Amino acid sequence: MNIFEQNTEKNILYRFSDNSIYNPQFVWAAEIYPRSEIFNRTCSRCNSRESYPIGAFDVILEDGTQYPDVLGCGAFPFLIVSNRVVDHWNHANITAFHVYPVGIAEIRTEGLRIADPPDYFRIEIDGRCHIDLQASGLSVKQHCQKCHHLSTEPLVASGFAMTPNSWDGSSVFRDHDLYPHVNFCTKLLVELAHKHQHTNFRFELMQGPFDSSTRGIEY
Repeated sequence: MNIFEQNTEKNILYRFSDNSIYNPQFVWAAEIYPRSEIFNRTCSRCNSRESYPIGAFDVILEDGTQYPDVLGCGAFPFLIVSNRVVDHWNHANITAFHVYPVGIAEIRTEGLRIADPPDYFRIEIDGRCHIDLQASGLSVKQHCQKCHHLSTEPLVASGFAMTPNSWDGSSVFRDHDLYPHVNFCTKLLVELAHKHQHTNFRFELMQGPFDSSTRGIEY
């Protein structure tokens, strides 16, 4: 069997993100202040709009009483993790990502101002796959060939299936065209999160079914 095929016993794949909605004890990034060039685009073909910093930015932290290893971001679905997560990934030879520093402009939680926060980094994933929309139970309402803006029915997939042989085998990966802000990984990330007790990760099986009423997979 091809080692890049999905969902074998040896190679279970996951979707991952922060889990801030179920962990109110952790602060989250309520606002961002760019330190890098802003990507602004209004597509001339479909009129979809995007605006976000290309590289580094600062955040304002709110709520919670503890710093997590995965920092939820209310302004944009960025993946923001602590320096120890980056260190553990590097030591495990996970290399298909690059980082930008995330500074803390303000802490609005009174008690946290006396504690030193971790260094945080925005993670941009380089590993690649391609999602098979039909196999994922999605019908396309709109897919712009210029900017790749996608609208489906249903709006959110209950699970993701990959086009065969489209995954490059990386431990962290995305569909950079259809779902550039959805993160996937191998079991190695789950094992590292368990071993090092990384806080505020949310893991779900890539093939689903996704259930927002649960905390995801306990690790």
